[in-house]
Amino acid sequence: MREIIRYLTPKKLELFMKIPVLLHINAHKYPGFIDNRLLCHGIWNFENSGFYKSAIKTKLFPAYIIENKGTDKPAIIGLYHIGSLGTFTQSVGSDFDYWVIINKKNFSEKRYALLEEKLDDILRYSREAYGQKITFFIMDQKDIKNNCYASFNGKETITAPKIFLKEEFYRTFLMIAGKIPVWSVLSGIEDLQKNTHLSRQGVTAQILSMYDDLIDLGHIDRIPLEDVLKGILWHICKSRSDPVKALIKATMIFSYGFGKAVHRVLLCENIRKGYLRAGLDDYGVDPYKELFDLIIEFHEREDPKELNIIKNVIFFRLCGYPDVKIPDKDTPKRLLLDKYIHTWNLSKNHVKKLLSYTSWPESEKLLLEKIFVNRLAQMYNYAMGKINGKENTFDNTMEKRNWSILRNKTKKRLRQNPNKIPGCSTYLKRRNILRLNIIKETDYWKLNILIKSDERVNQIYKHSYLLGIVGWILENQLYDRHRAAITFDTGLSLFKEGNRVTDIDKMYMDFQPLKPLSDSIYVQDASWSKMMILLSYYQSTIKKAEFLASNTWGELFLYTIKFTRELDRQDKCRQMATVMMENSCQNTNFFIYQLAGAHDTEIVYQIKKTYNDLAIFDKNITSIKKKPYLDKL
Repeated sequence: MREIIRYLTPKKLELFMKIPVLLHINAHKYPGFIDNRLLCHGIWNFENSGFYKSAIKTKLFPAYIIENKGTDKPAIIGLYHIGSLGTFTQSVGSDFDYWVIINKKNFSEKRYALLEEKLDDILRYSREAYGQKITFFIMDQKDIKNNCYASFNGKETITAPKIFLKEEFYRTFLMIAGKIPVWSVLSGIEDLQKNTHLSRQGVTAQILSMYDDLIDLGHIDRIPLEDVLKGILWHICKSRSDPVKALIKATMIFSYGFGKAVHRVLLCENIRKGYLRAGLDDYGVDPYKELFDLIIEFHEREDPKELNIIKNVIFFRLCGYPDVKIPDKDTPKRLLLDKYIHTWNLSKNHVKKLLSYTSWPESEKLLLEKIFVNRLAQMYNYAMGKINGKENTFDNTMEKRNWSILRNKTKKRLRQNPNKIPGCSTYLKRRNILRLNIIKETDYWKLNILIKSDERVNQIYKHSYLLGIVGWILENQLYDRHRAAITFDTGLSLFKEGNRVTDIDKMYMDFQPLKPLSDSIYVQDASWSKMMILLSYYQSTIKKAEFLASNTWGELFLYTIKFTRELDRQDKCRQMATVMMENSCQNTNFFIYQLAGAHDTEIVYQIKKTYNDLAIFDKNITSIKKKPYLDKL
């Protein structure tokens, strides 16, 4: 809580204080109000929480609202925050993630739907009034105890490694209000078992019978090897948004599975022991400090050649990667960083180089991220080798659907293909880009951008082909058409089917949505979904053709043809149709553009006719149906 108060802006801290109150009350003109007799608000024993008392003291809400709008039959029996917000790795981008624990026996489908409606209204309010992303995870106490994360009366579809979700909960949870997890007060459970001769479940039941303000969310006894592999896969997938955070967590999981016995003790158990000795502003018992020490010690003993990589990711994590800067003086975060710099004997030049990360060239940022991702791939390959060496261990214990999704998402993340559109750095992805301008130079196209926090125009990418630029923008989601503008400078006009001049924004919209809207798409292998074809003209002759193809996993691939002068128009159409055939299927949508001085009225029909004729006579392509020739109409 001290770290939250220290680092949250006053506005975000106000929201953090409001959320529990909004969950507890149900009042007109306040976010989360539900006009229904079925009560879906209230937190157990909220009146005795610090949030209740603080809201009264600071007059965050009128006193009569807080005191009179609760209920004797609260819907929520426990509210907890989970994640980095309560640690010194908190950053401006930290989400508010809450576990909302209920007793499903007390809920009808209607009451549960009303609770979801209440939470959704609070989410909208937080986003619109405070610009803060919040996630509520509604969970049943009994399901959580049994490591089940199914929705109300629904099937469990979660692909995250369940056992590590609970481990992270116990390692990072903040008690907001409601009942206290009994796990957190059983630090001496081994002694209790010896004295009472009871099992862990017996001790837990005995404690729960004595205290009404405790709740049993279960224990973690061991980490199965297949869950270690699943956890590594999960963080390889997560590395796309933050490779530093992903590598740290994946290394922790890897040490659980393949380190010595000392490394297999769960971090949450060490954190619990620290409850007894923790003091205010004591960085020594921070959950992430414990994590850092674990993975450093693991590499010192098991894999010293990779130790420098781990030191770099820890340094970046403490400095708020990707917006790297030195933490404030005399804060727990700064004290720990200074300790590491001294212990690791980092030179001033080394520290200076790391702290200047934001000014590194894009190529250097990408090289560093490639090193991080390669390390993730090494751990994955090692774990796969160990799993495959154990007969039937993996296939019989991991749910097939989740394994298929994680395996295919990992394949997408690690796939190497010379035609695949590359990614940009995490730093660039997180910039607030106001304008993108694509400019034609003599031998290539270049992309200039204007970032909100920087008045300079920056050239960030160049490519020999226009669709190489467009694909790169699409792949990295750099263009937010609601807040940014995209322009296109060339002496030629861009035509789509028909003779209307169009623009790059239209190209962007043709590929939306590019990224899958649901993980369920990864159950199946990728198949081709869309293809954009750009024909470049010199006077009235087609000089080259570009093909930007996407698949159902959201990957983009670029193929090109430069035509020789000797080829006639039909030969050119045949070559283009061949590329289309090789990178399409029955359901592929085609979008044909022309970059020319004047619109070519015949070419779209000719290309599509050639493509269909080729599909009919190709014995290997039996799934493509002949399409009607309506292009001219």
